[in-house]
Amino acid sequence: MDKDENIEEFQSILDISKPSTSSEPTLTVKPSETDGASSYYFSSTQNEQILVNKFLDGEMNFAEYIENVGIEENVDEVDVGSNEAQEAVADTTNKVEKSSLPSRSKKPQKLPPALKGLMGEANLRFARGDKETAVKICLEIIRQVPTAPEPFLTLAGIYDEMGDQEKFLQMSLVAAHLSSSDPFEWIHLAELSEKLGHVRQAVTCYSKAINLDIFNMDLHKRRATLLEKLGDKKTAVRGYLRLLSALKPEQGELILVTSKFIAELCHKESDFVKASGALDVAIEKCPNLINLEFINLQLELLIQLKQFQRCLDLMVRFCSLSVVMNDVGEVLDCTIPLDSPIDILAKLIIVLIHLRSILFAEQFLNRIADLNPAEVGDLYLDIIDAFVEQHYNEKADKLLSVLVHCAEYSLPAVWLKYAENLKVLSRLEESVKAFYVVLEQAPQHTEARMTLSSLLVQLGRNDEAIVVLTQNEEYDYLDVGLFYERCLLLKHDKNRSDELIMVSQVFFSRHSTYIRNKDELSCISIIQRYDKKRNAVKQVRKTRKEPEEDIDNPSFKKENHGPSVEEEWELFKYVCNMCIETKRYNAFQRLTFTAQLSTIFHVYKYEIDLLSVLAAYFNKDSFNGYNIIRTLVAKEPDNVRLWHLFNLIITKSDDSRHHRFIMRQLARNCDHPALGLLHGNNCLVSGTYKYAMHEYSSAQVKNPTALGALLLGLTYLQMAAQKFTSKKHHLVVQALGLLTQYRDLRGHEGLQEVHYNLGRGFHHLGLLTQAIFHYKKVLELKEGLVMKDPIFDLSREAAFNLHLIYCQSESYELAKMYLEKYITI
Repeated sequence: MDKDENIEEFQSILDISKPSTSSEPTLTVKPSETDGASSYYFSSTQNEQILVNKFLDGEMNFAEYIENVGIEENVDEVDVGSNEAQEAVADTTNKVEKSSLPSRSKKPQKLPPALKGLMGEANLRFARGDKETAVKICLEIIRQVPTAPEPFLTLAGIYDEMGDQEKFLQMSLVAAHLSSSDPFEWIHLAELSEKLGHVRQAVTCYSKAINLDIFNMDLHKRRATLLEKLGDKKTAVRGYLRLLSALKPEQGELILVTSKFIAELCHKESDFVKASGALDVAIEKCPNLINLEFINLQLELLIQLKQFQRCLDLMVRFCSLSVVMNDVGEVLDCTIPLDSPIDILAKLIIVLIHLRSILFAEQFLNRIADLNPAEVGDLYLDIIDAFVEQHYNEKADKLLSVLVHCAEYSLPAVWLKYAENLKVLSRLEESVKAFYVVLEQAPQHTEARMTLSSLLVQLGRNDEAIVVLTQNEEYDYLDVGLFYERCLLLKHDKNRSDELIMVSQVFFSRHSTYIRNKDELSCISIIQRYDKKRNAVKQVRKTRKEPEEDIDNPSFKKENHGPSVEEEWELFKYVCNMCIETKRYNAFQRLTFTAQLSTIFHVYKYEIDLLSVLAAYFNKDSFNGYNIIRTLVAKEPDNVRLWHLFNLIITKSDDSRHHRFIMRQLARNCDHPALGLLHGNNCLVSGTYKYAMHEYSSAQVKNPTALGALLLGLTYLQMAAQKFTSKKHHLVVQALGLLTQYRDLRGHEGLQEVHYNLGRGFHHLGLLTQAIFHYKKVLELKEGLVMKDPIFDLSREAAFNLHLIYCQSESYELAKMYLEKYITI
């Protein structure tokens, strides 16, 4: 098959000039025509076609395409640390880590002769301006041989002439991957990728260029800049370490510059191990070029790493230090030239302090004692930190006393060190004064306030400690920890309960919403799901055309010393109890209903609901209290305490919503004793005594109780007292019989209560003699429940009823006597 026949058949396949006469879907070439090459290179699999189509349609980038079609890439990485420095020096060649290879060949393929002819035809069509046909020919060649660079190069030229920079870049990248060994071409592609916003792609291109020109420092810096934009500084450092490892000892100046640059980068990231390791490489490769400034930098890193013996070894090697040590690491003798730089001398003092060789450390310290603190203050601070770390606080105090009285170093951080050191030395009064200086210079220093507050409490100056913890709300942020500590201090002072309640409301407001009006209060009580309550409040504000957010609330910041959710919940419960004790019921309700909007208290939903009901009851807000308690009793119908709370709320209620609720619940659970009694109470209050009698009788038959007998007796009394009731005598007898049953069931413990209720019954019937008898029994009895808690004592009520009876019979002296004896406060 000659060239013209190939072109003709290819045109028929692409449907360029005439319909195809071939029945084959792709171009096939006999093995003999391809110099023995496998037919695999000329018949594309379905998978390869899919990959090509995805790449050309922009569904995958060039890196993904190259990975999938299986082109080999080399990744050179060297990591240098303090423990690997010697290995990095010994082996300066690049370490190549090859990616796992697919089973098929990954090397770029050469075009067979037949396709080379088609490639020439594509170039010819492109030169003649027939770009559409040239693109189709190139795409068909790529389909058959996806790892050949020639069609990609031609496509890149076509798209470049068309002004399509994106496609030009993608085709150029693949072509470069397949064939290029020119670092400048990769640099050009990197710059173009960066210009088009493909930062990660630009990083890959710079990596390729570095592989070809590893000693080009400018390329490393460019790649590092892009990696920092991507937030990947570690990869940038690995690239520099690779460069450092590859440099030869004769490239000493470049080694020093590179190692310092790496050390600075790692130091910023607090990676002292890699920073020290980079400097170690330079020290081992070119020791003759190492100066004292370089050694000082390495000593600083080694001190950070607590490698004090290595510090001594380094100073012996480069700083003319002479040191004698015994087998257990104690320094027996130590000398250093008098003209040694002050920085090196300070490092030696720090090392000796950490080695507990305090005698030699003090000897060398005397050399710098006469120097101006303003000039050597930073060195003093390093030495002070070493003294404090090794618990030589008295010696640290001498240096700190000098620094705080130096104008250049009378700074908050220095005063803070001074104050903390005085605290360790138990010089508390002096420490307090020093902490006050810190707060004068830095009012928002949280740690200083916390520590000063604890010192003042230790000295018995609690009021002063509370003042120290009080923050100025004009600051941008208030500290959560300080607010919490202030609340804890206020807890211990009962006389400052009002302040505690006020401060805690501000404290809890940071994770909840301030309630502005009754509409918001109602929507909180009506909606059950906590995650929807906040949205409901926002909707109310939107309806009222008010700002949705609480812009007046202060902003808080939480540090590590802030309270946990459990600790804050305990504080919340304490403040609620304080509101009840001080009868601050309005604040109590605001606290509890605000807690229903909290973003952290949702785990205590049940407890918050109970507290909200109590707050509504105490604050005489039965409407909102009922909205919450009805949900609770519906969920837990067997909880007796909840029914008691429900009854307390409805007795204060001004509406009859609970009637319908009780009827609905009774229809679901007709045998529930509490529901039966409550329905009977509703009927009794509304005057439908027969319905009440039915409910009470049903409950009493199932479970005879003193309360059931009393309620039935009262029902019969009410029926007997009606004007047009027949058989009054029969009803009265039944009522008295039930009251007698009530007395027997109530027991001796409630005997005073029994006599009082019997007295009320006879009083209601007009049988005053019997009523007086029972009322006087109430005044005589002082046992049972009355002994347990005076709140159960009914003497005042009985005395008042006696006073009414005697006033009715015009025995005013007796009436006055009972009032003065039992009721006068």
